[in-house]
Amino acid sequence: MKVLLVLNGPRERYSGGAAEARLRVWSGYLSPGTELEIGFLAGEKEGGGAKSYEFGAAQAAVKHAVLYPQRCVEAEQEGYDAVIMHCCSDPGLYEARRRVKIPVIGPGEVTLQAGAVLGSAIGITVPSEKARAHHWLQVRDVGVQHRVIGMEAVNKPIGDYASQDPRAMTDALVVTAQKLVERGADVICPTGLAILPIRVSAAEVSERIGIPVLDPALLAVRSAETLVTALGKA
Repeated sequence: MKVLLVLNGPRERYSGGAAEARLRVWSGYLSPGTELEIGFLAGEKEGGGAKSYEFGAAQAAVKHAVLYPQRCVEAEQEGYDAVIMHCCSDPGLYEARRRVKIPVIGPGEVTLQAGAVLGSAIGITVPSEKARAHHWLQVRDVGVQHRVIGMEAVNKPIGDYASQDPRAMTDALVVTAQKLVERGADVICPTGLAILPIRVSAAEVSERIGIPVLDPALLAVRSAETLVTALGKA
C-alpha cells in the first residue's frame, strides 16, 4: 500500500533536512509492504497557499485547515491508499474525509482515542500556550473530555530543524509531562510532531515519568495500515 504523509506547510518550511528526517523516522514504523512518501501543502507562490509558520505556532493548524482537504483529494487522484496529516491538530480532517474515499488519519484524533482506551486520566502536552484552545476543542470533538485531567504547554521554542537540541527538547517534555503525572494522569497524549518522534522518544519520556507516553506517529501509521487492509486494498 502507498501512504502519503502530508506535512503541515509548504516545502520551504521543511528545509535543512527536516523533511528527510520525518520520512526516515516515520518509515521506521511501517509494516512490510507499506510505502510512505512525503507531500506538502501548496505554498504562497501557488496562490492562496500555506505560509511557513514557525514550528509550534498555533496559526499553522488554523490557517492550513482549508488546504488539507484539497491535498487529500489530489492524493487520492495520485493513487495513494491513505493520507496521514502531519499535525496533531488534525486541520481540516472532517472536510477531507467528506471529500475522499481513502482513509485520512489525524494523529491527534487517533492518539486521544488510544489514550481513552489505555487510561482513565489523560494528560495532554502541547507545544505552546497558544495551542491550548484548539486542542480543547479537539478533545471535545473526539469525545474524550471526561477522561482528560489536564493540558500543559511545553513553552520552549522549537526553532529550525538544524538548530534543535534533542536532549533539551526531551528534558522540556519530561518536565511538562511530569506536571500532569502529579495531577493524576495515567497516560500522556503528546502533541507537536516537530518534537516527538523526530527529536524526542516517547519510550524515553515514558521511562522517565513512569507512565505510558503515546507516539502519535506510530499510532497514525498503524491506523492507516489497518484501515487500508480492512478495505481489502492491502
